[in-house]
Parts: sequence; structure tokens; C-alpha cells
Amino acid sequence: MNEREPASEMFRTALVPSLLTAAFVLALFAGCAREAPEAREVREATKSYLAALAHRDIKTIQEISTCVASATSVGGGRVLAIDSVRMVRVGAIDSLARAATLEQRSADSAWSRASDAAADSLQRRARLLSLRASTYRNAWRATIASSPTAIPASSALVETRLVRARVRYAGPSVGPNPVDKEEWVRLLRVPGGKWIIYSFALPADDPRAEMN
Repeated sequence: MNEREPASEMFRTALVPSLLTAAFVLALFAGCAREAPEAREVREATKSYLAALAHRDIKTIQEISTCVASATSVGGGRVLAIDSVRMVRVGAIDSLARAATLEQRSADSAWSRASDAAADSLQRRARLLSLRASTYRNAWRATIASSPTAIPASSALVETRLVRARVRYAGPSVGPNPVDKEEWVRLLRVPGGKWIIYSFALPADDPRAEMN
């Protein structure tokens, strides 16, 4: 009886790591399975966009995005997190774009007439409003790019998502070593349409658009 105990202990010792590995694999696949189909579509759209930037695929970039992003040093990226969906009407996006454009022009005018003491703060405000107005205009253009047939009605509800991604930058302009940065990718989709990227920015440069 005592002679069989070491063999039994060895079996249990060898079995524990195998069970832990199996549990990890099951948990991994369970996590993938729990991701909603809509979230998977957002993930794939973001991955396609990052791959297009990395390969300097201008045609694909123009097909799936309405924002301007420098692809010179992008070497790839991966999705970190996908925020929950938010809904907004097409008409609201149009109104936000118009209002933000007017606000931007007012800020630019105030900056141009500012004294030296106030110039820096007004310049920062003008830049922020310029980014926000550009984001809303890109979002409105994205509603058209997303539509499979015609310009969507102003009452149509649009899905919006914010994706946090880790992007690798490399090349002569970056330096001898690659640099990883978090970027925020904003997407939207009209009913029956495809996901379109309308903003790609560092968190510090993200205009915090009211839509998502």
C-alpha cells in the first residue's frame, strides 16, 4: 500500500497543470464566444483599418474611413477594448457639425484679435474646437459612406462605437526603437450599412465628441 502512494502522488502532480491548462483554454474560448456579433464586427473593422494604415493601402483607407490620418510610421496595432454602443440620429450629427463649425469660426476670430496675454489660451481653445468640428463633419460624411444605397434620412438612428487600440509606430521619424501608443478609434454605422471610421486620435487629442 505504501509503495503505491508515491506513484499516486506523481499522477496527481502531473494532472494539476494539465487541468489548469485546459481550464485556461476553455475560459479563453468562452470569452471569445461571449463577444456579441456587433462587437466582433467593430473589432474586425478596426483591425482592417489599422492593417490598411500599416500597409499604406490608400484605397482601403478611403473606403472605410472619412478622417485624415498619417500612415507614414504606423506598423500595425491591436484592439484593447470596445466601448458600449451609443445611438444618435443622423439629423443630430448634421446639427452638431453645423454648430461646431460656427463655434470654430468664432474662436478663430477671437484668437486672431487676441492680445499676447490671452493668445495662448485662445489658441488652445481654437484648436480644440477645430478638432471637434472636423470630427462632426467626418461623422456626417461617414453616415453617407456607411449607407449601402442612398443618403440616410435625418431621423435614421446611427450606431456609434469608441475603440481603444494599441498602435505600433516605427521608422526613421520614430527612432531606432518602435513605440507603442494608445489611440482612440471612433466608428459609426447606419441601419443596414457598414462600419466607417471617422476619428483616429491620441486620447489627449480626441475631441470627446458628444455622440460617443
